[in-house]
Amino acid sequence: MGIRGSCAVIGYGETQFAKLKDSAGRTNYSEQCLAAKAAIADAGIDKDEIDGLISIVPLDQKSSWTMDLSEYLQLNVKFMDNMYFGGASGNAAILYSAAAIQAGLCSTVLLVGGSVLDTSMVYEFGMEDSIPFEHDFDTIYGPMIDNSAYALIKQRYMYEFGARQEQFAKVVQNARYHAARFPNALLKKEVHVEDVLASRMICDPLHLFEIVMPCTGACALILTSAERARELANPPVYLLGGGQAIDRGMWHPAYGRSGSLTTSPVREAARQAYAMAGLGIKDMDFLQLYDCYTITVVISLEDVGCCENGKGAEFVEKTDLTYNGELPVNTDGGQLGRGQSYGGGHFVHAVEAVRQLMGRAGDLQVPDARFGLVNGNGGSMANECTLIFGNEVPKGGVL
Repeated sequence: MGIRGSCAVIGYGETQFAKLKDSAGRTNYSEQCLAAKAAIADAGIDKDEIDGLISIVPLDQKSSWTMDLSEYLQLNVKFMDNMYFGGASGNAAILYSAAAIQAGLCSTVLLVGGSVLDTSMVYEFGMEDSIPFEHDFDTIYGPMIDNSAYALIKQRYMYEFGARQEQFAKVVQNARYHAARFPNALLKKEVHVEDVLASRMICDPLHLFEIVMPCTGACALILTSAERARELANPPVYLLGGGQAIDRGMWHPAYGRSGSLTTSPVREAARQAYAMAGLGIKDMDFLQLYDCYTITVVISLEDVGCCENGKGAEFVEKTDLTYNGELPVNTDGGQLGRGQSYGGGHFVHAVEAVRQLMGRAGDLQVPDARFGLVNGNGGSMANECTLIFGNEVPKGGVL
């Protein structure tokens, strides 16, 4: 039996997202531990049932973080891993955990990420993380790591397809619409296209509002077998499909093997996920797309099958992406509306998918939601992991 429908998310937890200036007394350990505690309580299980742990290592911590975290939480685990694929890490962790459960390596996995991110360390980390040819050909010109990489992608997209800034601004408008109605979002003020275009240019052609705001926070999920999940209080949210694809190193989009900046590994990752799930884009009731920048959402919409290459910006402009619209996207505000917690942001889209499929999204609930797609994006659209969740297993599954 494969992964499809064999495992389910049974609980989730978050800490309160906050700006760095409002994070006094909070630590990397406190964030991940409090999110884990909330997820365990939400799942209604005993902590001792957890025998697997995957965490996202905070940027300023060493690679033994997950071992230290297991001691801190007093967990007796037999399956453990760190994960680093950038923003694709959370989805990859879920996919790998399902494989581990299916293989009999463990039965119940805690997945957690989050941190108190001092933004002053980001550039230093990016320099340390780069490889020699980046030092020789990129770093000497003073690149802004994430910003310059995504600016390059957006610039190329606009050049190839004639996309307009107003179309990208609609992504932000949609994010803020949801964030204004979501309790744990930082950017609660609604904005409109003209507000986005009036925000200052950070790295041409990216405006300030098109770029995520780093913040403090953490998210956690509990994954277990479908059989165990059906014994618990929360309605199970089954993992139906997953796929992963990698095109290049983390921060050098011009060096990819695909030869294109305007198509991404999302296309292949989504193809794998659909094939495993036995579903397609028309079956999805919502999309939760990694949204570190507006261009990420536009290209992801194309590559998951919403429209053809080059039509994503027009699709955003003409489609109602709100929770009760034609195609709900990032119904909690995403990271452009909530803020980006390093590690927490790697799981935030999966948590929102679970919230929707459990019917617990409150005023932002997508009506009659059954299936949803979640994409995790790492580096400069360098590696992608796409998951499909459902609150039922379609015909041919394990139920």
